[in-house]
Amino acid sequence: MGIVEQAVDKMKTKLDDACEHGAIGSSERMLSVIAGGFILGYSVKKLLKKPLRAISGVTLGGALIARGITGRCPVKGALENAEEEERNLTLIERRYFEK
Repeated sequence: MGIVEQAVDKMKTKLDDACEHGAIGSSERMLSVIAGGFILGYSVKKLLKKPLRAISGVTLGGALIARGITGRCPVKGALENAEEEERNLTLIERRYFEK
């Protein structure tokens, strides 16, 4: 077992231990943490040159890291709730014809 595989396994077990009942899968959580880390690092590096763009990047990177660590995504939950409500609606269509 290589050092990269050990690091990935260790990170995966830490993420799974942090949130056992997450709404998103472990692979999606790992990708969120990795992508959030890259975005956060890049944005912090550009903070003095382009502050507005960097602040949005810091916000996005932090949100992705938080999503990956907690295993919960409020946006995904809101979309699932909206889809469930949409399934429960009955559409009644009325047409009126004039002569």
